[in-house]
Amino acid sequence: MTTPSVWLPMLICALAIWGLTVLAGFFGLPLLRRLKVGQTVRDDGPQSHLSKSGTPTFGGLFFLVPLALLAAAAFVLDVIPDQAGLLILLMLLFGAVGFIDDYIKVRISKKGLSVRQKTVLLLIISAAFSVYYLYLAPDPAVFLLPFSGKALPITGWLRLPYLVFVILVLFFTSNSVNLTDGVDGLASSVTVVGGIGFFLAAFLIQPVTQSVQAGALTALAMTGACLAFLVFNRHPARVFMGDTGSQALGAGVAGVALLYGAPWLILFIGVVYMVESLSVIIQVIYFRKTGGKRIFRMSPIHHHYELGGWSEVKIVRVFTLAASAGTLIGLLLLL
Repeated sequence: MTTPSVWLPMLICALAIWGLTVLAGFFGLPLLRRLKVGQTVRDDGPQSHLSKSGTPTFGGLFFLVPLALLAAAAFVLDVIPDQAGLLILLMLLFGAVGFIDDYIKVRISKKGLSVRQKTVLLLIISAAFSVYYLYLAPDPAVFLLPFSGKALPITGWLRLPYLVFVILVLFFTSNSVNLTDGVDGLASSVTVVGGIGFFLAAFLIQPVTQSVQAGALTALAMTGACLAFLVFNRHPARVFMGDTGSQALGAGVAGVALLYGAPWLILFIGVVYMVESLSVIIQVIYFRKTGGKRIFRMSPIHHHYELGGWSEVKIVRVFTLAASAGTLIGLLLLL
């Protein structure tokens, strides 16, 4: 990761993803409006969100289409690692499940896919990636130990329990990013910080394998994609990424961390995702144990602050700052 021959093509790819995403949004937004694929806002959500009802969703397609082109290029051009293409394919498959969910919500029933249906689909995809990652990938799977710089090889009998772990990481992270996407520009802004953090992490990991290069490229591509999407999604949002985009980004974040051999980085670089998800878990458990009492005004936690008087812009700024602090801590753990 120290020579221009490695990182220059990555920067070019990220710039291309940014430009193509902006272009896709420029032409795609009027199309989504004509198709009348507006999102239905929850009745029990913040009252300020009722004005968002009818805002087009499926915006994740703006960056998933350019990412699909990058995946195709990965299998054709020698300068782009094949594993980057496979990682983006993982994102596209998660995005496809999100697309089905979004489609059902706007055309059939606002409930979308059932929890069971969505879980089964995501687990199948996660299991397929886990098998590839642990048994078929050109680079052997490892687990980096924080501070030590040592890598624990995942071989032999360790592969099976680690396979279950990988599935859980993919599933939990994807849904955590999905929960984060509830305020204009929040998921995109936090993922920009995360993408930069994961790209910088690649410079601290040795040796620089194909997996590390593929993860760095994907992280930078997600950064470009989310920066471009903010053109349309910053407050007041003209389009939402929907589950189509958020599920895909979550899979990308988890996939990059796994290819690095450092899934624990998600706890720091993805600290906002984790807190959002944990706030929902804590709220549900406490609600059931106390017969209807709540710890938060509303979960995920960004709604708690919204109901407390924070503007959406303030939430995005504070949460992005928190993501930046978590990213710095995660990078320090790699030293």
